[in-house]
Amino acid sequence: MAVTEKNPIRVLHIINGIGTGGAEKDIMSWYRSMDTRQIQFDFLIRSDQRYYEPQINQLGGKVYQVSPFPKKIIKNIKDTERFFKTHKEYQIIHVHGNTLLYIIPLILAKKYKIKCRIMHIHSTKAYSPLSALCHYFNRLLVNRYATEKIACSRQAGIFGFGQNSKFIIVKNGVNLPEYCNFTKEKKEMYEREFRTNANIIKIGHVGKFLPVKNHKFLIDVFYEFHKKHPSKLFLVGMGPKRSEIEKRIQRYGLEKDVIFLGERSDVPCLLHYFDIMLFPSLYEGVPLVPIEAQAASLRAIISDCITDEVCITPYIKKLSLRQSPAVWARETKRFLKKDIKADTIEVLRQHGYDITDIALFLREFYIKMASSGIR
Repeated sequence: MAVTEKNPIRVLHIINGIGTGGAEKDIMSWYRSMDTRQIQFDFLIRSDQRYYEPQINQLGGKVYQVSPFPKKIIKNIKDTERFFKTHKEYQIIHVHGNTLLYIIPLILAKKYKIKCRIMHIHSTKAYSPLSALCHYFNRLLVNRYATEKIACSRQAGIFGFGQNSKFIIVKNGVNLPEYCNFTKEKKEMYEREFRTNANIIKIGHVGKFLPVKNHKFLIDVFYEFHKKHPSKLFLVGMGPKRSEIEKRIQRYGLEKDVIFLGERSDVPCLLHYFDIMLFPSLYEGVPLVPIEAQAASLRAIISDCITDEVCITPYIKKLSLRQSPAVWARETKRFLKKDIKADTIEVLRQHGYDITDIALFLREFYIKMASSGIR
């Protein structure tokens, strides 16, 4: 097909929602870096998470919604089939998931002769035994319905598609120039807003309030650290487990020292403002947040459950979750004292995390898929 400004390739991204999770953030980074005269993104979601919708509309994209899955599975199937019957403009669908739990769009897209059907895995582990069972069953089917397979890392690809399966690795990229613009004035603004100063150690965490992010352990670590050092903990994100974490904070009497920031658009600046980040996730694919932290030259202690692929600069330290919160607190103080100097932006660029390069690869990939005869 001829790709023109009036006739761009429209790629339909299918994902649970467009909240502030890592996968959504990654897709939006691609979108903002994409030549939208050639490639446009639309979104088919199955939840009420619509944080990025204004940005999507501004970039020229559209957002459609079907019934939730698996809560309303039958209605979801009917809605999705109706969507493909009605919308014949798509040659490419790009389905995103942490597991192969939701492959209904791949099956229906093949039925309605959408020629490029991409399955993209963003994690390395299922979040529950039932999810794992569905994942491994659907892994037997995915080759029949997906024409292309993508993963955020080799480990995620093996988990998603099998040891001997062929897949493309698309790294979780960062808009590196965004992490070079922090000013003294911005820092002073945050100090006033959050009532902090140079003597208060600012510990940060960015992530949804989900079990996998291990917020309970994070609060335990902060409790141990705060007993010995003047400090505040900043939690960026939203999610269903927030109320549980609030109760834990109240139990420790930390209400004045833990600040909930909600969903934020100024994460690159906040990462410069923090003194250190703690990221004790139970599992991840290749999480974007530690990459972003390194772009901001922010020290980060991450759990040993996270792939070594994110350990690119000296600003990352891994620590076992088998260690106690007291040990994590002690290592946090030690890591803060360590003298570190590195050109993180250039190192990340050399390791393939520049979003501009990733968007260029995806543009060429989509154009190639649109012009191929894949069915």
